Amino acid sequence: MGTDNSASRLVALLSEVQQRSGSERLAIDAWMQIFGVTNLAGVLKSAADFASLVDQVEAEVRALPEDEDPEHLLAHLPQVHKVLDSFFSSRRLKMDQVAAQVTGEMVYSIATCERALRRNGKVEPVISENSSGQLVEDVRAIIDEVVRSDLPSDLKELLVDRLRGVEAALLKVRIGGYANVEKAMDALTLGAVRATKPDSEERAKVGSVLGRLWGKLGEHAQGAEAIASTAANTAEMVKAITGA
Repeated sequence: MGTDNSASRLVALLSEVQQRSGSERLAIDAWMQIFGVTNLAGVLKSAADFASLVDQVEAEVRALPEDEDPEHLLAHLPQVHKVLDSFFSSRRLKMDQVAAQVTGEMVYSIATCERALRRNGKVEPVISENSSGQLVEDVRAIIDEVVRSDLPSDLKELLVDRLRGVEAALLKVRIGGYANVEKAMDALTLGAVRATKPDSEERAKVGSVLGRLWGKLGEHAQGAEAIASTAANTAEMVKAITGA
């Protein structure tokens, strides 16, 4: 079963930076490629997500049992923060200057955090890059379907807003992981429950949409057992809506 956690996502990002050693490209251009964005605003938003990921790794590692020696595991965290600092001058730096900060020891240290978190049950489903791309297309198709539907305009507006949240979480799943996608799906489902009446036509139509979307997410996420465990409450909500 494929699993993941915050430290493994951080390792993957740092490794991408490390691979750009010797690059003469401007750092801003390289970051755009790494994050899959097209402008400075996108880089800055992704940098904020990157910083949140680093904070998440630190919090989760510090919460580990003392016999895991959290302080030792986090020995290279100050150097990771220096990489984050480079975002403020990424329009002037060459990517090689940034990549030089990501040493093999740093990556190994965070990978050790990854293994320690996994030993202590910090695992979550994985959505691959290809799968997240397909899911984004699925969400966009559902948005178009909602817009074309005969649902009340205020319900359409709510659903589209919440679906955009799911889309955004999928677009940055490499940084935020499955948990943020699940939160966005929770918000979508709860909003649909609150905005529709039991046994109404609108509830049935919305329930059908939600059921299909949750089904697609389950198909693409690796680690169905983890999904079943962490999303039990939402699954029950969807079941109530769809009548399945």
